This record gives sequence, C-alpha cells and structure tokens, in this order.
Amino acid sequence: MRQRLPFLPWHWLIALLSGVFLALIYPQTQWDHALIAPYFDSLQQRFFLKDHPFLTQFMHQGLKDLMILPALILLAAWAASWKYPKLQTHRRRIGWTLCGMGLAALTISIFKSFSNHACPWDLSLYGGYAAEIPLWGALPAGAKPGQCMPGGHASGGYALLAFYFGLLDLNRRWAYVGLAAGLIFGTAMGWAQMMRGAHFLSHNLWTLWTIWVVLLLWYCVWPPVRQMESTHV
Repeated sequence: MRQRLPFLPWHWLIALLSGVFLALIYPQTQWDHALIAPYFDSLQQRFFLKDHPFLTQFMHQGLKDLMILPALILLAAWAASWKYPKLQTHRRRIGWTLCGMGLAALTISIFKSFSNHACPWDLSLYGGYAAEIPLWGALPAGAKPGQCMPGGHASGGYALLAFYFGLLDLNRRWAYVGLAAGLIFGTAMGWAQMMRGAHFLSHNLWTLWTIWVVLLLWYCVWPPVRQMESTHV
C-alpha cells in the first residue's frame, strides 16, 4: 500500500508537551534528589556505587562500546550499497539513520560542553564543591561551568531512536523495535549513571527530549526517502 510518510503531528505534540513539563513542572519537584538518595551514603558523604565494577565496566564502558556497533553496521551497509543492488534501494535510508545517530550524539555533546550544571557527585550537597543551580539559574560568580547536563552517556542509547524514524514509513513493526531499543538502552544507561552519582534524572530526560527533537528536525530537513510516498509493510 502506498502512503505518505508518517510524519504525524503527534510526534511534535509529544515534544511540545514533554518540553513544557521538563521546563516548567519538573523543576518544581524534588524527584532528582529523591531518586538518587538511595545510592548516597550521608555518613561517608559519597555515592557508594560510584566505582562499582558492574556499573563502571559493563553499564558505562561496556554499553558505551556496544552502542558503536549499530553505527559500524550501518556504515558497512552504506558502503556495501554501492555494490549490491538490494542495498542500493535503501542507501538513503541507511545514510539517514547513520547521520541521525551521529547528529543526536553530537548535539548532546555540544550542549553539555556549554552547560553550567554540575554532576551530583560534584555538588556540595553530596560531598563535592559545586553549588546547585536551578534549571534557569545563572552560574555563581567565580564558579566554573559544571558541563554535566544533558546526560552524555544516555545519549548513546537514545541515539538508537534514529532507527524508529528511519524505518517508520517502511515497516512499523521494526520501527517500534527501534523505538523500544532506544528507550530501553538509553534509560538503562542513564539510570546506571544516576546510581553512580553522575547524573540526575532530569539530565537524562533532557537528553531524550533533545534527541527526539533533533531527529524530528532531521526528518523534516532530509527525510529517509526521496519522495513523499513510500511502501508501508
């Protein structure tokens, strides 16, 4: 069946509503502190899982390395598409997904480098040195930018959402697999960093929101298929 690309308004509606929630409502809660409190030892003034081997070696470094694999597979498929006709028909889609993953991760990295917000383990409240800054607050005089928001580690998992948008007009079932993979890996990677004291939940939620918007914009600027019609399975 032929149909227009499923660039549905509710994708933007999700971005709008969640953006309002994160910008105006979430900062009024204490969820950030409540969710990392179980991992903080108030007597020793430290996050006791910060250096746990499972979190550092598997959840951090291991999954970070694993998230490179889909990008390498896409790159290999894109290169092979110049030789194999079956892949040639999907060359644009493969390239779109690969670039989408790269744009998602790059955007988070850039935003993080300009962020004033410090990581939880650096806050004076948790035995560190930095002052906590409200979401829209200014950096205190003489203080250095914390460069910890949005969450960088979670971006590796959430970048898999590029598969959702890249496959949405071709095969909805596989697109939803991409959606689930992105949400599961991104959330797991982000939560592991929360357990270590590296990030608040809000840091990871802003990562998810930013990547969602980046991929939507990428979809608008250069959709994964040339024509506004494609085959839907």
